[in-house]
Amino acid sequence: MWLSVWMRAVVGPAARRAAGIWVGSAILAAVIFGPTGMQPRDLTRLALHAPAVGLVLALIWLLVYLPIARVIVRADGARYLASLPHARLPPILVGACALLVLQLPWLALWLLGDGARGVALVAALTIVMVLLARWRPPVTSPRVPRWSSGFTALRGVHLRALRRRAGDALMRGTGLAILAGATAGLFVRNNHVDGAAAAVLGGSVIAIVLIPAQVGVLLVLVDSHRQSAWLAASLGLSRATSVASLAFAIAIVHLAATVLALIAAALVCQPDLETFALLSGTSLVVAIGSALGETRALLGAEHTDSIAQRTVSGAVLVGAASVFFLGTFGIAGVLAVLAAGALALGTVRP
Repeated sequence: MWLSVWMRAVVGPAARRAAGIWVGSAILAAVIFGPTGMQPRDLTRLALHAPAVGLVLALIWLLVYLPIARVIVRADGARYLASLPHARLPPILVGACALLVLQLPWLALWLLGDGARGVALVAALTIVMVLLARWRPPVTSPRVPRWSSGFTALRGVHLRALRRRAGDALMRGTGLAILAGATAGLFVRNNHVDGAAAAVLGGSVIAIVLIPAQVGVLLVLVDSHRQSAWLAASLGLSRATSVASLAFAIAIVHLAATVLALIAAALVCQPDLETFALLSGTSLVVAIGSALGETRALLGAEHTDSIAQRTVSGAVLVGAASVFFLGTFGIAGVLAVLAAGALALGTVRP
């Protein structure tokens, strides 16, 4: 009975978190192993023979899965159960099995691609995850912030909310951002394109794959915006100041994720300087335009009960619009993305 309750308190929440990774992995597997014509053994062989690719893949999975591993290793949801009499070995064995089973997409990739050696590599990375999951950052003493203006104050509120409440979302987002860049690099590399064509193709892939990397962070930011609304109103800050501070925080997240994606793309496809410059410029401008569009989508749903669904649908719509503009107008479509985002944000009521 004790072990059954422990599983519901620890393994259950971890499995619910892992379900999102399984769905995302299935979508990405359809993208990577579909149009590109790759097989699992091709990807694992590339990872084993190209250290940069192998490091990128391992880092992606480590960042994406580490928040789930922490739920199992730390077992914070079962602290009360730990004070009750129980056998020590069963929860350890069940936790170890859960750590491996919940990595099914990663385990399947290496099992199909490299057999027993692949399973051994997964087990080795799991040990690294356990060690990292056990580590707890030191608690820092709070300090009184000093802000020079209303915009700076609200911007600081949003950025502090990210640091304090979006740790897991930022970690998953980092891994997914690297995955977005690696996927874009594979598309550019396997389609043998360069220059403006590579910028359009890679920028479109990055814009789409970055959507799941940003949704969790966007939910924290819109919640921070809603909770700080009373403070802004009591201090006499304008609606424009609140909107600008939220757009700034979202743009910071977009640009940081895009930079990580560009680094991963460069490691995978190793483009020439001109191609990388065009890809970087395209992706960064699209990131700014997308941030403006997503800010408008969040503000349109800030007073509704379905904020999570509206956030996801808004991010998907903005990503689809970015791909449409790039596919229709080529590299000049970045101006359309930026203009569309600015016009959308300009419709916010004062």
